[in-house]
Amino acid sequence: MQFQGVNKTDVEKSFGACRNASGATISGNYPVCFTTTTSSNDGLNVVAPATANAQTLAGFADLDITDTDYGRFQVYGYRDSGRVFATGSSGTNAAGIALGPAAASNGVNSTGLKDVFGPVLSMESIGAAVNSPGGYAKVFIRLL
Repeated sequence: MQFQGVNKTDVEKSFGACRNASGATISGNYPVCFTTTTSSNDGLNVVAPATANAQTLAGFADLDITDTDYGRFQVYGYRDSGRVFATGSSGTNAAGIALGPAAASNGVNSTGLKDVFGPVLSMESIGAAVNSPGGYAKVFIRLL
């Protein structure tokens, strides 16, 4: 776990170490989940969200992580760009709503697995232009 030192000008952020076990590159700003595959579920290996592991949301990839390579994921703090999964509808979400990992998707949205306290909060209104096709939004991550 990497904790940022106290700094008056930067928001607090925390990161975890991971190894990409997904079989493909995981893009930066995409959510990652701990793998539930028996041979590699060691708390280090992560994959893109899928139906079998959507409840093991670990955080958001800080940068691109190529397959079998090591990287880090953000587990706490403000992130100015988090992947929002396409809902295929023209609905909108207000700032401050809880977002969760959508099963079998590469993003988080208001219809994913979540509770009223997070684990990811939208920090801006997410309009239909992002909700329908998918895109990026400002988020606050609370996965510590």
